[in-house]
Parts: sequence; structure tokens; C-alpha cells
Amino acid sequence: MMTVLIALILALAALGMALKLAFPLPDRTAFPPDPQAPDTTSALAEVVAEVSAPRPDESALLLLPSGIDAFAMRLAMVRNADRQIDVQYYIWEDDMSGRILLDEIIAAADRGVAVRILIDDNPTAGLDPMWAAVASHPQIAVRIFNPMTIRKVRSINYLFDFPRLNRRMHNKSLTVDHVATLIGGRNIGDVYFGAADDNLFADLDALAIGAVVPEVVSDFQRYWASESAYPAELVLDPVSSDAIENWREPLFPDEPLAVAYLAATDQAFAALNLESTGAPLIWADVELLSDDPAKGLGRVKEDNLLAARLAEMIEGAQSRFDLVSGYFVPTDFGTDLLSGLASRGVETRVVTNSIQVTDVALVHAGYAPSRKPLLKAGVELFEARPDAEDGGVSARELGMVRFSGGGESVHAKTFAIDGQKLFVGSFNFDPRSALLNCEMGFVIDSPLLAEAFVETLDERAPEAGYRLSLNEDGDLLWTGKRDGQVTVETTEPGTSALDRFLIWTLSKLPIAWLL
Repeated sequence: MMTVLIALILALAALGMALKLAFPLPDRTAFPPDPQAPDTTSALAEVVAEVSAPRPDESALLLLPSGIDAFAMRLAMVRNADRQIDVQYYIWEDDMSGRILLDEIIAAADRGVAVRILIDDNPTAGLDPMWAAVASHPQIAVRIFNPMTIRKVRSINYLFDFPRLNRRMHNKSLTVDHVATLIGGRNIGDVYFGAADDNLFADLDALAIGAVVPEVVSDFQRYWASESAYPAELVLDPVSSDAIENWREPLFPDEPLAVAYLAATDQAFAALNLESTGAPLIWADVELLSDDPAKGLGRVKEDNLLAARLAEMIEGAQSRFDLVSGYFVPTDFGTDLLSGLASRGVETRVVTNSIQVTDVALVHAGYAPSRKPLLKAGVELFEARPDAEDGGVSARELGMVRFSGGGESVHAKTFAIDGQKLFVGSFNFDPRSALLNCEMGFVIDSPLLAEAFVETLDERAPEAGYRLSLNEDGDLLWTGKRDGQVTVETTEPGTSALDRFLIWTLSKLPIAWLL
């Protein structure tokens, strides 16, 4: 048996090596030139320059918790663009919202705006024709991060290139004319903007103008020029010259939500142009934190990762730390970090997903073992649930509050430190974000925004989710509300005995580093 096993391993290694030689990455000396921005004055730049002049070292922010507002702002930004659009996303779906935004971007390119789109390759299965068509536009350049060289049967790539392909670009940003940028937790797709029938995600984005925008522009450029980014023309099969016409018109033009999206864009357009909208911008010191794109090739020391910067910030909390993370897998390091805060009197609270609303059950299994140690250390722990009633606020209704936005499964990645600083970005509190994926986010020094976030959690978290605790025997309890009555459940809500067995079994597998 040992001989057979060794022979099998050697055969697979030989096959992997042969495939790697047969399907190499493209030649990096053959890159096509980027589209050129027109030599025109940006109207948006003039507005931003005027309003920013009295505050040259600060940035103005508008938080976007509502899915429809977040989408409308993206449309408004693209419509405002006169010279340049830089787009960086992990996921871009070919659905209603994806089509509407892509149509707006193509329209901007038609009027001469230079567009650069950097997309991660992991979630692009079935989308090669779309990106090849979009890249055929003379004013649009598309690059693919850590691409797979075998396009038809994509899983084969992992056989010979797993270490590289296991590292993804999870960053999310949209910047126009180098003067306005939008970053946060949302990808591009109906589930992120309240347009899907189910599996909606609650999230948070931040629009910024002012001092932080050049940092985002520079960060996009280093990703665009990084060794992991390859032009779509060198990776994807060519398409016909008229293929882009298939993506010039959005899907479902008469869909009520599509109409609502477009109607909301007028208000977002006014907000972007700093007209009176009832949602004033908040000025603050803002710092962009971002992983070096070399992380996508495993070439960054752990001390230099974004995770190390965030851990240092969190360790410095003096009075309270409030975290919302849809994908929460703290492992021993994170558990010790949060427990250490609580043990020295820092009020520490975590809001994440229950098994009932998570979209990745494996992540829940990775998180489950940390619950008892965190609770024993004094950490407050809440799990969003789908069915709060009679005055309670369900996770779906949390779409209307500041820290969330649009759905029933928490997708936001944000935290507040001491009611003074607020982080908004793409970083999940899990090993994948910490060690494998490239991430980014804003650290906003604004007591006004941080306190608003904390107050929202104070009000909504107990109503919108289960508050976890331990009984005298050290077993988990889930406290929530149903029919106006407080309920206490001693087994994980919404699970069967088989579900709990599977969660327990998965939690024992040595795969936390992948989550």
C-alpha cells in the first residue's frame, strides 16, 4: 500500500509539473498599453477642490449602509466621471445590478473616459465572454488578478498551482477622476444591493473625497502594476468585435428594483456634487490601510501585513472594542487578542452570523469552537438571526441602520475602537483575510461616526440577534425574542442533531487556515 501511495503521489506531482509547463502564465513583456484619459477638465474635480481647500489634510466621508444607496452612489460616480475610472473588485456578477453598472461604465468609456478594471479570477467562472467583450473596448482595460491558465476545467489549475491560486485579491474600490473614491465590504451583485430574492447581505461602504483619495489612487496603481495582474487579452479567449454590444444594455430594464436603483441615482448624484441632500459629509482624518499586492504571491512578511497593523490598533483599545464581521474565525490568535481586551476591562463585543443566516457553513464550523472561550473571558457575543418579531429588528431590517445594509446575512467588516476610530473595509476577522487574501480599508478618526456605530449596536444587536451566554455547567445558551417574549434556547437554533454533528465534525478538521 505504501508503495502504491508513493507512486500515486509521484504521478500526481509529475502531472502537475507537466501541466504547469504546458499552461504557463502570459509573458509580462507583452502587455497592451492602458487607455489614455482625455485632456479635459473634470467638473467633479473642480467641485471637490473648492470644498476641500479649507481642509487640505482631512477627508469628507459619507457612510452608505443601505444597499440601494450604495449602488446608486456607484452609478452617480460613473456618470460624473470625465477623465478616469479605476475599479477593483473581488466579485462582479452578471446579474441585474452587475449589468446596470457595467452598462454605465461602457457608456463612460464611449464618451472618452479611460477605464481600468481589476478583477480577481477566483469568482469569474462563466464570465470569460463578458470580460473579454468589455476589454475589447479601446477605452477599457481589464486585468485579472492571479489568473487561472486553464479556463475550461478550472479546478485542474489547483492541482499544479494551489499555493498561488489560494491567494486572492479581496479589495473593493471604485475611484473616479482621482478625486472621489468608494470603498467597503460590498462586491458587485444583486445580493449586495438588496435586489436578490434571498441570501441578501448586510454591509457598509464609505464614499470619500479629499486627502485620502490620492492614497487610494496610488494603491490601485501598485495593484494594477503588480506581478499578479495580467491583461484579460492575454488570459481569455478572444471574442468577436461586436460582442460588447451584448453588455451595453442592462438586464431586466422594467424590473421595479432596477427602476428604483436608477431613481435613487439622482439623489446620489446631488450628494456627490455636494448639494444639499440631508446627508451631510463628515470631515475627519482618514488613513488607508492596504496589503502589499505581493501578498498575492506569498512574498510579504507577516509583520508587514494589514492584519498586523489592525491587531496593533485593536490591542491599543482602552475602554471598548466593537466588531461586526460576517465571516468570523478568530483562531487562537484572535481569541487571545479579544479575550485579552476583556480581561483588562475593555468592553468587547462581537456581532457575526448565526448558522441560520450564514452563506458559508464551513466558516461557521471554524468559528464555533471559539464561542465558549470568548464568553468565558467576558466577550459579548451576538449572532444575527432571520426571524426577530413583534418590535424586534431582524437582520433583514438591519439593512436600514448605519452599520449594516440590505439583507439578512451580515457581510460588513467594520469595527470601532474606544468610540473614537471606525474601520470600514474588506477585511474579515479570519485567517484568510489575515494571511492569504489581499485586503484594504479606511481607518476613520471620527468620534461622531464611531459613536453612532456603537449606539446602533447598543440598540439593535440584542433585538436583531441571539445574545450568547453560558449556563452554570458551561453550556451555550442563545437568548432572543419571539412573539414579543424572551426565549432561551439550549441547542443551536435552526439546527437538527445531524446539523450539529456535522458542524462539530467540520470544526475538528485542520482547515482553519483556509477559512
